[in-house]
Amino acid sequence: MDVFKLTLLPAGDGDCLLLTWGDDGGLHHMIVDGGRASAYPRLHARLADMARRSEPLHLYVLTHIDADHIAGALTFLRAKDRPLAPADVWFNGHAQTRRVCRRSFRQGDEYSELLAGTGWPWNRHFRDGVAAVETAPDPIDVAGLRITMLSPTLERLARLGEEWDRWFTGAPGRPERRGTRRPGEQLTPIPEPLVLEPLAVDGPIDTETPNGSSIAFIAEWRGRRVLLGADAHPDVLASSLGPLAAAEGGRLHVDLLKAPHHGSAKNMSRQLIEALDCRSLAISSNGNIHGHPDPEAIARFVLHGAPGMKHLHFNYDTPRTSPWRSMDAGARYGFDARFPEEVDGVMEIDLLALDDGGDAGVSVDAHEQ
Repeated sequence: MDVFKLTLLPAGDGDCLLLTWGDDGGLHHMIVDGGRASAYPRLHARLADMARRSEPLHLYVLTHIDADHIAGALTFLRAKDRPLAPADVWFNGHAQTRRVCRRSFRQGDEYSELLAGTGWPWNRHFRDGVAAVETAPDPIDVAGLRITMLSPTLERLARLGEEWDRWFTGAPGRPERRGTRRPGEQLTPIPEPLVLEPLAVDGPIDTETPNGSSIAFIAEWRGRRVLLGADAHPDVLASSLGPLAAAEGGRLHVDLLKAPHHGSAKNMSRQLIEALDCRSLAISSNGNIHGHPDPEAIARFVLHGAPGMKHLHFNYDTPRTSPWRSMDAGARYGFDARFPEEVDGVMEIDLLALDDGGDAGVSVDAHEQ
């Protein structure tokens, strides 16, 4: 039986994703990010099951250095009892961004040091060992999975390299972090009843440099596609998608969009959404610290996405996600919302069950119950 599924693990306000594909010949796996450190025990259990079944971990992608993505990945590297080692790792550390080692973000440097110590292949698919749009072959093949890079560009990586020192040290000239909402900043209220038109108006986009360095890509298997957006900038994603969308008549068909930056309004622009023929959106976040997802991002997806019923997949039931249960708004605007049935934070999305008619395959793995 064919299998192509994305599992959102309980990563707190971050991402820890498991992509699985294969058939009767065996299953293959990829991990994307590690979430907060609290995510690792559940990921460890998944890895142990995979090891018992002799299923390979083909790739571990650490998309960028923000704590809600790297903390659990560091825990994985520090662990003495890792059940599996990946066949490849994708990550852009300071050496990749600058090719000159200077003082840099502590967690990014530690990850680079630990990773180098493992001897695992590192960015071997990419020219010069730098994971970027310009250095990637088209496509990248990982055990039959076809991967198309969308972010980062070399320019965004260079920008990170130039600013890495100043962020860590707080030196004069340190850039202000504008793309991420600061603790205590007022959240956009979710109206009751839900009225989406005012929310869907475009606004400022993310310019935060670490987010712009995110590794984001489309993974395709047997004609099904998932776009894993990390925290990538929406203008970079839209630019990369432009030629692909033009080749398919204006919108690129994608079966599932994993929302960039946990559904931040600054990372879900109308331009990005209109480049996609997509009706299913997945959001990984418990809303802690920054209050994601933003209602503006979801409203843009519902109103400006491809025609047809939309499906919203939330791996946490929170005050920022539960209003989207509204049956009245769903009937008016053409969407429904899916939540974990048993374990908050765990959602398994069957990519082969997503179709234009709108039925979305969502389940909670028995292992988690």
